[in-house]
Parts: sequence; structure tokens; C-alpha cells
Amino acid sequence: MSGDVRSLRAVPGIGDKMAKRFIEHFGTEDLALEAIVGADIAGISQVEGVGQRYAVSLVHEIRSRSEGIDIYDLLKTREAMDVYEKLLDLIKGFAHTAYARDKLHTFIPYPSRRSDLIMQMRSSVSGYMETARLLGEDTTLVSMFAKVKPMDLKHTIPRARDRVLITADQKAFEYARERFGFMLDVQLAGSLSEFIDIARGYSHVIAADDTCLSFDLPEEVQPEFVSDITQYEDWEIIPEKEIISFSRNLGSLQCAIDIVSVLRSRGVSFMDDVPDKDLGQLASTLSLIDTDGNIIEGTDEEVDRLRYAIEGLDACVLAALKDANSKFDECLVKSEFTLGGQDMLRVMKGSVELKDILGKKLHSSYHSVMKECISGICSELDLQKKETMFIDSLFPEEIRHPVEIDREQLSSFRQHLERKVLKRQLEHKREIARVLSSYRDFVRRMVKEVLDFDVGFAIGCFAMAHGLEMPDIIEGPGLGFENGRNLFIVSRHGDAVPVDYSVGKNSFSPDADGSRVVLLSGVNSGGKTSLLELVAQSVILAHMGFPVPASSSEISLTDRFYYFAKSKGTLDAGAFETTLTDFAVVADNSAKMVLADELESITEPGASAKIMAGILEVLTENQRSMSVFVSHLSELILENTVCRIRVDGIEASGLDADLDLIVDRSPRYNYVAKSTPELIVERLSKKTTGGEQLFYEKLKAKFQ
Repeated sequence: MSGDVRSLRAVPGIGDKMAKRFIEHFGTEDLALEAIVGADIAGISQVEGVGQRYAVSLVHEIRSRSEGIDIYDLLKTREAMDVYEKLLDLIKGFAHTAYARDKLHTFIPYPSRRSDLIMQMRSSVSGYMETARLLGEDTTLVSMFAKVKPMDLKHTIPRARDRVLITADQKAFEYARERFGFMLDVQLAGSLSEFIDIARGYSHVIAADDTCLSFDLPEEVQPEFVSDITQYEDWEIIPEKEIISFSRNLGSLQCAIDIVSVLRSRGVSFMDDVPDKDLGQLASTLSLIDTDGNIIEGTDEEVDRLRYAIEGLDACVLAALKDANSKFDECLVKSEFTLGGQDMLRVMKGSVELKDILGKKLHSSYHSVMKECISGICSELDLQKKETMFIDSLFPEEIRHPVEIDREQLSSFRQHLERKVLKRQLEHKREIARVLSSYRDFVRRMVKEVLDFDVGFAIGCFAMAHGLEMPDIIEGPGLGFENGRNLFIVSRHGDAVPVDYSVGKNSFSPDADGSRVVLLSGVNSGGKTSLLELVAQSVILAHMGFPVPASSSEISLTDRFYYFAKSKGTLDAGAFETTLTDFAVVADNSAKMVLADELESITEPGASAKIMAGILEVLTENQRSMSVFVSHLSELILENTVCRIRVDGIEASGLDADLDLIVDRSPRYNYVAKSTPELIVERLSKKTTGGEQLFYEKLKAKFQ
């Protein structure tokens, strides 16, 4: 068990009442703990009184305790958390199962400063990416995943009303009633007559002792004797219990088996300890049942044979009888009898009747016809040797005309066949339940591993779809990349325009000393905020052990990450004070990455430039920090600081045919870019007519 979680009551937020609910839902405390430690959000959410939010919180708590990390260890601002959550949402979009979407909440690691956890996850994610490459975009596989759901462990077992367990022993009765009473009738019989009376009300009787063995029981009472009920498995007494637990999960199980087979055929190593023949036997057995727990018709030859005989019995016997009478009539018409003198005298004296003498003469013909009739019925109904004895007894031995059948005997034969059907159906259920019971633990494991595979598969698909690559982890502080793409941007031409950028010391640095503190200037709508967001994505993904959206990159690990988004308008005095308080936390000497977007909007430009200059000076003094500040006040900030701060710029060079800004999205290093508002004015003048156009033309003239 992970961490120090040894019992449900040791889990924060779970008291006696909630622990009882968990045990009732999962079956045992160990299984409940396994679900919590295994982050089974879907399963936990199904517990009475537990929703998804609580389940996620519970798993996060256990994880934080066992790994000794918290989501806020690295991510220090709400904006940083927002980027992380948006990344999670992107990844969850590639999950093929609800289970994976839920579990990605907790499976994906928090951005961490612990290099051991990061490297461990990098190894796992690299494997997921390789798997995604092997499988490609297989729509058939995706559709199979969508049908796999966590095992439904809570289901109602239908009562077997045609079956009874009878015993004369009080202890056996109490044991059987406790164990099986909710699934079938359990009766205590004090005498043989009571036993028989009870047994006559059921089609199948299980006698839980041998007290009746020495008695001749009626034909309709033929119990199945079990010597010691405690030694029998559930499936032997009530096979429906085992079958229903599989039938309620039938679709998931069949798809899970198919997925395992497909993965193996594609060269993906998966559940290698399970031979293909075992999967085949499980699949074959599952094909015999339906989702309601019934045995599919046509899957047992003996049951089919008996049902065919029952359904065709009346019609077959009547047709054979009609044919026999017709043939016997024909024999009579063709027959000629010569009555000898002795026989004539006996008839005249009354010592013998004429019909008796005629019977002897017709005996051979009659029995020949009846033998053919009986043989035809047995052949038509595919009866076994013992069953033909019932057919023999349907017709009288002595000659009668017309021949008639014994209706009572026909009814007895039907009842005999029906009892055989019920007995054989129970035997068939037991055969199926026996096989399924041997796979009970395996199917739980298989479904869980398939669902967990989808968690990793989703991560691999996410990385492949966005062309992510693992960054090189370097000694810091430093961050640089080529062909970086903001994952939150999809332009009308496809993905975001690739950009190159570097902060701090790395192989992409434009200068030898690797400037750690940078001001990013440039045109409105030029991509400054998008670049800042891309840096944030790269930092967070790298600290999760994930690949980043760049063709190549280098990133150093840091202890804290601060991201301050653009403020919405000038702040009042209270909000301004709060913002300064937020920035005060970056003043310590810890390793950190700080991103800030247009901080100047917190107050008037002159004061903002001074405040930002002071913040950047503090960051420059910390040799373990990196920062990128987006600002339109770069020149003013430089005037207010004595530190060496690099200024990079994104500048527009004109308008294209669609009147969009022509911008090189990769910043120019050591270059103060202009906002070029004249290009925005020019675009507006070209998009409008009349008075509006004249207005913009006047503004444009002011820039010349």
C-alpha cells in the first residue's frame, strides 16, 4: 500500500460511516484502498455520497502525502495554475475513455521541482509517445476504447425461483440461509414427507445432507445431494451469481480483450504474462452469455436437442400416428384370412372370440407398422436410447383399430424432457460459471490495465498531435527553444506560427553571458503575450516530465514559477497595494522563473516604469532567477535602472494583402521594438470608407 495508508480510517476525510460505504461498494477494505491509492476517480465517484470533486480531492491528498509534493510548491500564481489547468484540458481531449479523462486529473504529475520525479515521468511519457507512434490514428482501436468502462461491482443478482436448497440439519440450514438465502430459497425439512412436499414445488432440488438417500423418492423428486455445503463454491450452488457479474460488464470485457489482442498484434508489449490461449478461452466463454445474464440459445447442443424434441413432440407423434393408422388400414384391406375348422368350432362354442383369432393373424403386420412408427418418431426428434422407452409405451401392445396413443404417458414424457432441459441448463450454467470464476481477478486487472493504458495513450496522442519533443534538462538558469508553438493558439492557417527564443544561458543564447532578465517590447498583436504563454507552457510541461511544443529545447529546473498576466485597466489603491504584495514574494533568493505581462497598467506610466525597474533590479541580483517582462515602456524602464537588462523586440514591417500585420514572431535580441500604432491606423483607414476613412487618414498624417 502506498505511503502510510493502511486503513480507510487513516485516509483524511473518511470516517466510520464513509469507510463502511467504501467497503460496501468495493467489496473489501483492501479493494477500496487500492482504488484510492490507484486514483480510480470513476470508481470512487460511484460510492454513495461521493462525487467527482471529492474523489479528485481525496486522491490528491493521498498523493501529496505519499510523494511529499503539492501543486503549489512550484506554481505560485493563479495565472500559472490557469496555464497548468488549460494544459490538462488539452491532454484530456485526447482521452478515449471517461475513466482516462477523470484519472488524468490525478495521474498527470504536478509540476515539480524534484528532479527524480521529473526524470521518472520523462521515461514513462517517452514510452507513451512511442506507443502512440506504433498505433497511429487507428479509428477502430479508438472506438473499442470508448466502450470500455470500469467494472460495475454493484449489481442485483436475480433470485433463482426454480431452485431450492433443503436440509434437515439446523446448523447447515442457518449457514446456507446466511450465505445463499438472498439468491435462492433455503428450507429446513423435519421429515421425509415434508422434504417431498417442499421439493415438489421446485424444478431443481439441492439436498444439503444424505438423510433421504435410503428412501425411494417419487419420480418428480430427484434431488442433487451435497454432503457438506461449506465445501462448495458459490458458482456450484448459484452459478447465476458469477455469470451476472460478467454479463453486467460484458461490453467492456469483450472490447478489453479485443484491445489487448490489437495491441499485441501492433507490437505493443501489454499483459505479457497472459497467454493468448487464455484470452481466447475467456472470449469464447463470454460469447455464451448476454448482457442480462442469460445463456445464449444455440450454445449448448444438448439443450437445443431437448428443446427441439419438446417443441416438435405433439406434431411429430400425431403425424406418425396418422401415418401408422393409414398403413394399418392398408394392411387390413389387402389381408385375406382362412379360418380353419378347429378355430371355427371354438368361435361357435364361444371358447374364443373371433377378434382374438384375427389379432393373431394381424400381429406381425401391426407390430411391423408400430415399430416403423416408433422408429420414425425417435429419429425425427433425435431421441436418445433411454428416451425411446417412453415412445414405446405410448402405443398399446394389443392390436387396436384405429390405433390411439396414451395421452397420460405422452404428458409424462414431456415432463421428463422438460426436467432434463432444466437440469442440463443448470449444468451448462455451472460449466460457464466455473470457467468465469477462474478469470474473476484477471478481468478486473485486465479492464483496469486497459483503462490505465488509455491514460498513457492519451498523453502519447497529445504529444504526437502537437509535435512535442522532450527538452534537454540543463543546469540553470536557462531556457531556449527553436520552432516553439503556443498550444493555446490555432490560427486560421493551422497551428501557431513557430518562434525561436532564449533566456538565460543555453545553446540558443544570443550572448555569451546569457541574459537572465529580459524586457520584451513590440507591436500590439505581435505575439508578445503568446510568446510569454509559450514560455509558461514550456516551463510547466518540462517540470511535469512532459515534452514541450518545440522542435528542440533546453530548460533548467527551477524551484518556483510566477506568471503575472496582463491587468485589466488601472488598479485602485487597494488592488495596487495587493499587486505589489504579490511581487514582494519574488524577492527571496530561491531559484525562480518570473513572467509578467504589461505590468505598467497597474498605475500611471511613469510610476509603473520605476516600479518595474526596481523589481527587475531585485531579480538581476538573484543569480538563480530568470524573468521575462512584456512592456511598452522599455526605454523608460531602462532610464530608471542601473542594471544591465536585455531588451528584445517583436516588430511589424507592414501590412499584407489581407491587411494583417506582417510580423516576425521571433523576437530580435537586443532590440527595442516600436509599437507601430501607425500600422494599426493605416489598416483601419484601408478597411473603411467615407468619413471614417478621412478620420483615420488625419491620424495617420500625424505619424509622418
